[in-house]
Amino acid sequence: MKKFIIKVGIFFIIAILIDFLFGKLFEMLIDKAKGGDTYRNNYICNKVEEHILVFGSSRAIHHYNPVIIKDSLNMTCYNCGQEGNGIILNYGRFLLINQRYHPNYIIYDITPVFDLLQGKDNQKYLGWLRAYYNRNGIPDIFNSVDPSETWKMHSQLYRFNSKFIQIVSDAIHPIQDSGILGFRPLKGEMDTMKISKQSVEKQIYEYDTLKIQYFEKMINTSQKTKFIFTLSPNYNEIDTTVLYPIKTLCSKYNIPMIDLSNDPKYLHNSIYFKDGSHLNSRGADEFTKDIVKKIKETIITSSKNHP
Repeated sequence: MKKFIIKVGIFFIIAILIDFLFGKLFEMLIDKAKGGDTYRNNYICNKVEEHILVFGSSRAIHHYNPVIIKDSLNMTCYNCGQEGNGIILNYGRFLLINQRYHPNYIIYDITPVFDLLQGKDNQKYLGWLRAYYNRNGIPDIFNSVDPSETWKMHSQLYRFNSKFIQIVSDAIHPIQDSGILGFRPLKGEMDTMKISKQSVEKQIYEYDTLKIQYFEKMINTSQKTKFIFTLSPNYNEIDTTVLYPIKTLCSKYNIPMIDLSNDPKYLHNSIYFKDGSHLNSRGADEFTKDIVKKIKETIITSSKNHP
């Protein structure tokens, strides 16, 4: 019995040691990443220092050209958009960024399904934060989404288990680059035969109170950063009543909101779209120019009201 207990003890010691060493290995690989989302995420969380940051989902990463923003506003810009993610990831990234510096502006492109509405599982938004779990404020996000995550995160391997292959690939030979200052334009035009024109339908929406709370927390995290909430164009018209919680926050905190989601210039205009939800490179450049004009107006108006 004594030998058995000793063997069990040795087994657990070896398992803990392997877990620790693999954790350190993957931390090193993340830091050495040459491209891909691993590089982008690490740059955003640990190194970004631009004046303007773009937050949001795939509609952010594919719609906002930082080169045009930089040249037009004379401020450096980096696109921090992330495919399939919303406020839960972006709030965590904002916390990490604010531990180093305060960006002048955050342009946040709202995607209701990721930023406002209830979904099946909020755990999917934690993936890109797991490597930074030990940083201030991040454990609180995990606990708010799923308290059981607190126990799982004791394992170093668990922190990286969904991204093993991607981390190794991005460190050795990235399949995907990190974009143009984080921006990834989409080439080509949409096939209009696959997407029919749809009329907007009013709906009853179920909002995720946790997501809305994180928007308010993000706004209150730093008084040195000004927020501009935006909506980029859609191919089909959308029901903008879904934006009620964001409009309420904008009114409460005097935050500008620029909504071009149903702009006639882009609506049903296939030359600007890669698919029904995403602009192509031509559309992204055109939209970025349009949004910059609106932002300039917003900055001028704000400076006049707040000398």
